[in-house]
Amino acid sequence: MAEKKNKSSHNSGKKKVLLSAMALTAVAVLPTTVIFFVGMMPTFAARMTDRTKQRTRALTIGFMNFAACFPFWFKLMQGGHKFEVALSLVANPFNIVIMYCGALVGYLIEWGLSGVIAGMMVQKGHKRLEAIKQNQQELVERWGREVSGEIPLDIYGFPVETKEK
Repeated sequence: MAEKKNKSSHNSGKKKVLLSAMALTAVAVLPTTVIFFVGMMPTFAARMTDRTKQRTRALTIGFMNFAACFPFWFKLMQGGHKFEVALSLVANPFNIVIMYCGALVGYLIEWGLSGVIAGMMVQKGHKRLEAIKQNQQELVERWGREVSGEIPLDIYGFPVETKEK
């Protein structure tokens, strides 16, 4: 019990150190933080709403959103990495629309690919079903109609005699 408590407090300490380091880094590169904080809002929303185990939706949206934010970060670097430049880039609605359209493209990619993959899986299932039916037919040809499951069996597995007309 004490060992579990020690491990959880150790992990808690690591988390605090990591959060402190992230906060200090965010303040140190504040103009970059502003650009990416505002520009990556759709990714944060996708991460919070994605309930799948692999988080594929959040990853797809995040990568495309980052790709759309990157040119504005580059403009920030060309402008001297100043806070005023970051604010002017974020204050322009056209820039925000471009950043968020990157997230939209990521969502469309995820939506389209999930449909394609679902279709492929359905086709694979149909082919598997056909193969199973073919195997069953071969077994019936080899062993007789008794193995098909169409003839009623008694509790010992022998065919029950029925009156055929």
